[in-house]
Amino acid sequence: MNRVVDSVEIEAEASGIIFAEEFAAIERLRDPAVQAVFVRPSRRPEWEERLGAVVESGAFRFERLTLPTARIEELPSILEASLPEEGLAFATRLALIDDIAVMADELRQLAGCNSVLLRVLVEAPTEICGFHIDTVGPGLPPFGLLKVYNGEATRYVLARDMPDMGRFYDYLGKRERLSAEWRAALQKEDAAAADRRRSSMLNLDEMLPFLRKGAKVYRTPPGAVVAFRHLDVRELWNLHPSGRTWLHCSPMSGTPRLVVNLSPANPRTARRR
Repeated sequence: MNRVVDSVEIEAEASGIIFAEEFAAIERLRDPAVQAVFVRPSRRPEWEERLGAVVESGAFRFERLTLPTARIEELPSILEASLPEEGLAFATRLALIDDIAVMADELRQLAGCNSVLLRVLVEAPTEICGFHIDTVGPGLPPFGLLKVYNGEATRYVLARDMPDMGRFYDYLGKRERLSAEWRAALQKEDAAAADRRRSSMLNLDEMLPFLRKGAKVYRTPPGAVVAFRHLDVRELWNLHPSGRTWLHCSPMSGTPRLVVNLSPANPRTARRR
């Protein structure tokens, strides 16, 4: 079993991970040797603690939102109209909208995009998805931002611990097939088949056969904004270098979490000044 540990600062050249307190550091993601930049403030704001409490209590919840935004300037208005008001104090809701808008602007400057695809969800972790790769559409800038506001942090592995992508894609193909079969068995109320598929799936997750022996699984710093490399969807399932993208996984159990994910929605048009 691969031991799960908290993030530790490892020499960037060795790990491909950068730790920072300012958004300016995400520029380093342009370096092909860097897979992710963790922007973690020295102190988390109080409103995030209040937000986490109402999310975990179930007072603030909604269906998963997928919001394409033609112009990033429109994002605050779109969020104002889309995020529920129930269960969240006015000031906390406003702070959340502002926080997401700041992240979108940072992505615009990094990726040179005028529009973004925003995904916002409040969900308890499930076992449906294991380690995976986030993708962007053909030709889009291969960057995105992720923030988990509460609950257990995202897990990730280091590119240096992955001998080759063939072993990962073998895992991913088996994992996706087992997950689909498990859910199908649940829908058919075939408990025995569902238990077999789930057991095989979790055994695969415990082994993580794509990692070298003794490799660790890390957790991102609590409350960090993660700027990370995505993969052009045309390269998915190909034997590209392991450092081309950031391999990560949500926890599979625990309290509801608020998760925000941003990726480019149009081709590169400008660069950070």
